Amino acid sequence: MTEIATGKIISPSQRLAIEALLLSGDVTTAAAAGGVNRSTLYKWQAMPHFQQALQAAEQEAIASLSRRLAGLSDATAAALVDGLASSQKITIRLRAAEVVIGNLLRLRELVNLEARIEALEHRNETA
Repeated sequence: MTEIATGKIISPSQRLAIEALLLSGDVTTAAAAGGVNRSTLYKWQAMPHFQQALQAAEQEAIASLSRRLAGLSDATAAALVDGLASSQKITIRLRAAEVVIGNLLRLRELVNLEARIEALEHRNETA
């Protein structure tokens, strides 16, 4: 069992359901992974400690994606440099680079926004 910040325990079935929700986004698939009925998973989703565990797992998945995208930035920059060379067909390479850079910048903006919101919430809690 996994303990979360509230001190509540997430069962192994709940952990499996959370993992399946992250992978599939589908309640039926997640319920099957957790070995429970869909109605049970819907009840879990109404529980604050399950919601917190799901949110923490989602945040970690996003942070992991952010790190992986950031790791692609050098290759993306190299593709842009190569793609801009007059000897290269640039359409496909530039489009791929545009997608990576655009997503990285949007993700970075969201992470920064989240940090600013958390700082504001913390300031309000201590005031």
